Order: sequence, then C-alpha cells, then structure tokens
Amino acid sequence: MSEPTSPARRAQLVLTVANIDTAAVASASITPGTVTPTRDADDLFWCLDLAPVVARLAAQVGATHLYEPDLPDDPVIAPWTDLPKGWQPDLPAAQRLAYEAQVIADEARDPWHIWLGRSSPPPTTDPSRRLAQLCHVAEQLCLDLVVEARRLTPGDGTLGWDIRFELPDGPVGDRLAPWSDLAEAAVMTTVGRAAAGLAEHGRHAPAHHITPTRDAASPAVGLPAVGLPRVDVDRLERRILADCTALLTGEPTAGGHAIWRDNRWWHTTLRTAGEVTVRAWQPPPPSWQGPPIPYAACPTCPPAPDLARCRCPRIGGCRTCHGTHRIFHAASVTIVDGAHRARHLNWPTPATGPAPPADAGPASPAPAVSSLVRQLPPEYRLRPQLTALGLDPDDCAPLIDAHYLPESALLDGYATLPHPDADPLRSYLQQVAHGQPGGRIFVQAAPPYAPELSTMVTIVHTLGLHVVLCVADHRANTGTPYVVQGLRWGAKVAPPHASVDVPRWAPGAHHRTVAQAVDHALRYLRNASDRSVPAEPATPIPAPAGDGSRPSTVLTGPESPEALLSMLAGRHPGVTVTVVLTPDRCAIHLPKTATSPDRQVVISAATLAEAVAAI
Repeated sequence: MSEPTSPARRAQLVLTVANIDTAAVASASITPGTVTPTRDADDLFWCLDLAPVVARLAAQVGATHLYEPDLPDDPVIAPWTDLPKGWQPDLPAAQRLAYEAQVIADEARDPWHIWLGRSSPPPTTDPSRRLAQLCHVAEQLCLDLVVEARRLTPGDGTLGWDIRFELPDGPVGDRLAPWSDLAEAAVMTTVGRAAAGLAEHGRHAPAHHITPTRDAASPAVGLPAVGLPRVDVDRLERRILADCTALLTGEPTAGGHAIWRDNRWWHTTLRTAGEVTVRAWQPPPPSWQGPPIPYAACPTCPPAPDLARCRCPRIGGCRTCHGTHRIFHAASVTIVDGAHRARHLNWPTPATGPAPPADAGPASPAPAVSSLVRQLPPEYRLRPQLTALGLDPDDCAPLIDAHYLPESALLDGYATLPHPDADPLRSYLQQVAHGQPGGRIFVQAAPPYAPELSTMVTIVHTLGLHVVLCVADHRANTGTPYVVQGLRWGAKVAPPHASVDVPRWAPGAHHRTVAQAVDHALRYLRNASDRSVPAEPATPIPAPAGDGSRPSTVLTGPESPEALLSMLAGRHPGVTVTVVLTPDRCAIHLPKTATSPDRQVVISAATLAEAVAAI
C-alpha cells in the first residue's frame, strides 16, 4: 500500500505596489533563494523579512504613503516569518532552499499581496503633532478624544493603548487596544481610525443637541481657525500610567483614560463592574452640550433600564432602532468638509402644520403613494445647506460607520408617512435619526481620495485584471421623490474570466460620482486579484510591472472615458449600460429590454471611443 502524499503547495509570494497618482506598478516574486535571510529583532532566529522588499518597490513607483486597498486607515504590515530552527547559512544550498520553500508555502495561503500608494508625503508621524491634530478634530466635531491604556488580561502588567472618538458620558468602548505605547498609538491613529466604531460603542450614549461655544453659523464651513493645542506625549503617558495603579493600595486597575474635552485633559481610572469596564469618575459635561434630544422607548426591544450595561444579543439586530433602544424625535447634524472642519445643525421638533405633498414630477408615483410623501422646509434639507457652504451635495457620504443613513431623504428633506395623519416633521426626524449614536448624524461632503478613472484602468490592466463599469442616466427623474436621479456610476475590478459572465460581475450603478465608484472598486480589489491566482501551485503567479507613462490602449482617444460613458448613457435613459474593459478590447452590454436582466453584447471594439461611436 503506497504512502499518502501531501498536496502540492505554492512556494511563491508576489508583492505588488501600485501608485494611484502615476499608475506606476512594481512587483517582486519571492521564491526560495530570492531574499537573503536575516536575524530577527532579538537576534534569536533567522527570518525572512520582506519589509525592505516592499520599501524598495514603493521607491520604484515613487510612493511615499502605502496602504491596504481595503484598509486605508490601517498600517501596512509586510509579510515576515521565522525560518525553521534548522536553517543555517552554511547548510548545503538544497537544504537551505527547502527550508525557505517551507515557510514561503506557509505564507502563500495569501500568495499575492497588493498595496496602493500615493506620491504625496504621508501624514505627519510626529506623535505630539498627530495627537494635537486629533484633539483639534475632536473639538471641531464636538466629540471626546479618548486616550486609553487598558490591561490586556486582568491582573496582567501588559497594557495596550488605543485612541478614539467617543460621545460624552457613553459607556466605555471595548475596542481592542493594539499598540504598545502612546507614541505608537498616536502615530498609527488617523482620523478615520479614531472614528471607526463610534456608531457601535456610542449607540447607548445620552442624546443631546449641539451648541458650540464658538460661532458655527457663519457662512464659512466650520469654526474659526485656531492653533493646535500643545501636547506633551511623554507627560500624558506618565499621567495615564499612574491611573493604572490604585493610589491607596497599589493594586493594578483595569486601566486609565485621558479625555480631551473643552481644550483640556481630564483623567480617570478604569475599573471592572461585573462584565463591563467603567470609568471611576466622569468629567463635567462639555460646554457645547445642549438640551437633551427627546425620544421614545423602542417598542421592539426588550426592557433595558441600564442602557450602558445592556448586552442583549437582540439589540444589534433590532431593525426598529438598530440597538439604540430609542426612537428619536429630533436630531443634530454635523457636516464635515475635507479638512475636517464642521458645521452643526440642530433639528428640533417644533409644532408645525402639515407639509404639502411632495411634487411627484414627470415620473409621478400612484396617488396613494405620493400622498404619503412630504418635503420638509429648506432648513431640514442638506442640499441647500451644502450648496450654501460651497460643498458638492453629490459628495455627501456618512462620516462614521452608522447602520443606516438615508442620504436621499437627508439631501432633499423627503419624509414618508406611516399613515396620512402622521406628523411629517416627526416622521422625518425619526427616519433620519434612526440608529444614529446619540441622535447625531455625521455627514462628510468631500470627494474620496481616488485616482482618475483612466489611471485606475491603467493600473488594473497592468495587474492583468479587467474593469467592469456601469452607468445609468436618470436625469429625467429630477425632482421626483424617492426615485434615483441624475447620472449613477458603478465600477468593479474583475478577474480575466469575468468577461464571459458579465451579469455576475456587473457592479450596481448607485454611486453619485465617478470618484466614489472608483474608490469602492479599489477597496474590493482583492476580490479579483485572489480569483486570478492560478489554481495549479506549479503555475507561477505573474509579477506585473509598468511605469504608468502611457494609459491603457483601450482608452485611446481625445475624449475622457467619463465623457464617453455619459454620452453613451444619455442615449439609453433609464437603462444601465455595462462596459467591460480588457487590456486590448472594449465590450458594451445593454439589457435586451428595459425590464430584462439578461444582457447581450451590442458592440465590441479595440477602444472605448470606437465602441461608443459604433453604437
């Protein structure tokens, strides 16, 4: 009887860096013998450290700021692994390479690593300045900035550090504290990372209107410019560490908090109360905290008198309130621009008369439906507010990862009434504040940092992948409530075999701008790159490279791809047009009918311009 054989494993890694500003791409194929092993930081083991390889690739494409496509706010971690203890530099070559093949195969469960980069310098990494910037943004947004040191294990001396935004008087967040000291935490924390999880750990925070002490109602966005506060990281760290030990007994506490509020630090220890961690002391209410936002108890949730300690498994799945336990009757809206300057709006529930039915426009719904749609006055619409501030309403997007944000209703102030006699304003506020932490709605009106469409196509084609674009012209619906309006875009990166299964890979055309569609496509780049890796381990993964100096040939022509796609969509209003761009071909697909999802190829040509001209 023969011995069972181990399945073949891939002993290859491909590392790729793409510059989204220049479309330059550089790659390295890591196989046994291509990287010289080095000693680890503690000089205990031999290892394969690939960080220098990634740094060299970044230099080749001129990228000074790298990030993961799907985790733009997280630090880049290059593959690194210890070699087996038997590896020694004086071993015969065959044995050394066999050891290296073993560890590369272990890493090759994820064989193709792709990082995106920018030509602009990275954000400042000086800990004091970074922490000062976060304090300034917290003041602009009327939030607390919490610097936390927490014991990773009860009674253990090891502390983890975290920096995040929180709502005042909310429960202590339980986010992992991953950094080893305050300086490292400050360097690694961006505004996006500090805001991550705010909707989750702020859902039980008290709800209040916002009354900034400085003039937030001026025509300019945000508050008057003020200098950054001075932050001494070493002094702050020592003060927090002191709170990690009980003053009278010397016993370790659960951790310590420093809370930046009203332009100063407030300090408190953390202690364990049952299954949750709480602050031993709460600082005074912030000066910008206004009157409470009225609410009613959620009729779907079970009774939970102690919201801060509620851990009911049904809470996160409650569709009525999305875990807040409350149905808000008012809201506060914070509009943020690209520089994180803020404008705050309070939407109370004054006594108002019934709002007139919304103008249904040319594509009017049935009367029974339109009679339940109301449009609120301009002060409850974000579109005129954003326009007055010089911001593009099409760039409107949630700032935090809230469960639900009805952007179309917010922009134009449309309310859907549960019954004809319902109060329009109360119904509207309940809908837009639904599931928002503390009754606060955070909206960012800034385009994403995304490359031009042509640059994205060039990068994707250099990687050996395809681009699938969708565009739909709904401009005839302008003014019709709750109907898609304007041009809508979709983009997706697809593996080479996707062109034979277009309906499966076609993205939804639901983005208001091309930049939003491109940004979304790049965030899910790995969905395509992982599927393009050869299934047979013996077949090597290509190592793509290109200097980005020439755009993809499929885009050859005098007009921009955006202009061509807009013209194409305009010829087929109300229909989603799908375009597949391969490195050497363009195929345009249209539905057989306006109501059928089955697609047929209308035209295929060498370039997008030729395909559009043929149609």
